[in-house]
Amino acid sequence: MTTPRTRGARLLSGAAAGALALAAVAATPSLAQAAERPAAERSSKAGNEAGLRAAVARANRKDGLDRLKLRDDVRFNGRLGGAIEVTDDLVLNARGFTIDAKGVDRIFTVADGARLVVKNARLRGGAPATGESGGAILVNGELVVRNTSMLANQVTGTGASGGAVFNDGGKVLISDSRLARNTATRAGGAIEADEGLTQLIGTRMVKNSTGDEPGNGGALHLTGAGAVEITSSWVGGNSAGAEGGGLWNSADGTFIVDRTRIEGNTAGGAEADQGGGGIYNDGGFLQVTGSSITGNTATGAAGSGGGLLNNLGTVEVVETTVADNEAPRAGGGIEANGGDTTVRRSSLTDNTAGAAPGNGGGLHITGTGTVDVVGSVVSGNTALAEGGGLWNSAGGVFTVRGSEITDNVAAGAAADQGGGGLYNEMGDLTVRGSTVTGNTAPGAAGSGGGIFNNQGTLAVVQSDVSGNDAQRAGGAIEANVGTTSVLRSSLNDNTAGAAPGNGGAFHLTGAGVVDVAGTEVRGNSASAEGGGLWNSAGGTFTVTGSEIVGNTAGGNDADQGGGGLYNDGGTLTLRDSTVSDNTATGTAGSGGGLLNKGTLEVVGTTFDANTSVRAGGAIETTDATTVALRDVVMTGNDTGAAPGNGGGLHITAAGVVTYDGGRVTGNNADNEGGGLWNSATGVLTVTDVVVTGNTAPTNPDNHNDGGVFTIDGTPVPATP
Repeated sequence: MTTPRTRGARLLSGAAAGALALAAVAATPSLAQAAERPAAERSSKAGNEAGLRAAVARANRKDGLDRLKLRDDVRFNGRLGGAIEVTDDLVLNARGFTIDAKGVDRIFTVADGARLVVKNARLRGGAPATGESGGAILVNGELVVRNTSMLANQVTGTGASGGAVFNDGGKVLISDSRLARNTATRAGGAIEADEGLTQLIGTRMVKNSTGDEPGNGGALHLTGAGAVEITSSWVGGNSAGAEGGGLWNSADGTFIVDRTRIEGNTAGGAEADQGGGGIYNDGGFLQVTGSSITGNTATGAAGSGGGLLNNLGTVEVVETTVADNEAPRAGGGIEANGGDTTVRRSSLTDNTAGAAPGNGGGLHITGTGTVDVVGSVVSGNTALAEGGGLWNSAGGVFTVRGSEITDNVAAGAAADQGGGGLYNEMGDLTVRGSTVTGNTAPGAAGSGGGIFNNQGTLAVVQSDVSGNDAQRAGGAIEANVGTTSVLRSSLNDNTAGAAPGNGGAFHLTGAGVVDVAGTEVRGNSASAEGGGLWNSAGGTFTVTGSEIVGNTAGGNDADQGGGGLYNDGGTLTLRDSTVSDNTATGTAGSGGGLLNKGTLEVVGTTFDANTSVRAGGAIETTDATTVALRDVVMTGNDTGAAPGNGGGLHITAAGVVTYDGGRVTGNNADNEGGGLWNSATGVLTVTDVVVTGNTAPTNPDNHNDGGVFTIDGTPVPATP
């Protein structure tokens, strides 16, 4: 949110203006070099307030550079005047002594065209009149500060900003210094930069604060089209009443943070677009490189962006650690409210989004923004509701490339909550060349241990989504409606728990569309149904050129199981794939390879070495379903002793199955129909299929329990 200004805005153009300002610094002598030009130098000393004022006055009257050294501490007494105005070039070497304004006024005002260099000083106690800015120094010209402390300066009243320094369109360079315990009512607890150029090198800004009018930028606040560059510094323990506990950038500002620690800052704004415990970017350009943003907090009721909040601006986070930050609403590490946010070669670790509602432990996007996470690690983050690692909004475009999303937790208890690694809320999410492992959705009905796609568009490409866990469904991926594609990826060793525990790797809820191609689905488990993949009533689910191997479903009922795949009334198409070594382990578990309760088409696919306890070692189809099998091979499948029917294919109830081309060999049933088993009301038509070498105590190849069963036009008689 925009911080109200106290002066008219200079009309510069956002990031371009800041870039020009930084370029100008690179092309011209530094402030320190310019301030210490040797021409017309004069030197003097001062040991008290009167001496200091007199020395500065003499320097102002004569052209050229003056050098002034302190011989003792200087304390203002209020009888000799207010702020000391510098109107010409002056170098002040305090030699470790203190200038204490004692609350009389600010210490220095640097006029337009003047240059002041302050070295080896302690500047404290500055306090200008109510409503004025710049507690210690007001800069209209140029200021260089070296090896200096600015302590306990303050500005109060409406519009008062810059507890220590107010850069009013000038140039400021502060190096190897410390700014601590400075306060401002409006903004910039330590520094307020109103346009101009402000640079900090090797400097600490600690325990500075702003009030609540509005209270932005606990350490440093930029207003207007200025430029700020902070290098090799520490911004710690600062607080802002509303936004940017550490740093705050304006809509037209350019803000560069390089090799700097942003640590332990707090922002207290209560609104959803407030917070940014470490940094707040209000529409400008912000780049954070080689830095750490750790232990910051957005404390307000709906505060967001514990580490960083990007409000409609452009943010680049490069080679930076964002860790241990916290926000009540969303974006424990980073909140992106629209705008463009890039996280490159960085880490988002151990951040937390609280209970209001608690989405996006690592990063959360609100609105129609764009987020790109590249070559980064998102690990150990927690969201109390959705998206333990990352959360994408309706209208958001979110891309994850070459990254690791590991060991994150989303604890939401509802069936449409979870997404331990990533949550996509009706937006556009792409995960490419990445790893999503060890994430959990442990809530009572939490779903999507790795990824939850809620009515959006999700593409998982050349990625590994493995070792994730969900309590309800979708150990790796839960799709609630929407469109989901999984291409050339692996979904391995994921788990769906006991509430009810469907879709160990992938679960679709509602009338969504899913496409799985060139993918390995291996070693997953579901407590009830669909150890590998689970399709809903109304869902359209296509699997092409994939391997469904070694998955387990533990449901005990006769219509549960589906070790590899489970189709719960939707449309399932399986092409050119392998379904092997899957198991339905429950007491009456059926369909070791696949259990179908909807419309099923299987083409050019092999079912091998799948097992079930009740029926359908390879395939179980039940209810009034329609099944088309073409060029399907069933070999080495087995069904157990409860009762143990249909080692290859088993039809329950009035299903209609056509089987054209293929082979049914080497399958076993402990009771009837080692190869094929048809129910009393089923219709099974088999053409050009080799059915041989199967085993069962009764009818080892084919068993007809009274329905319509033909092989190459010849009826298979019913067995009494």
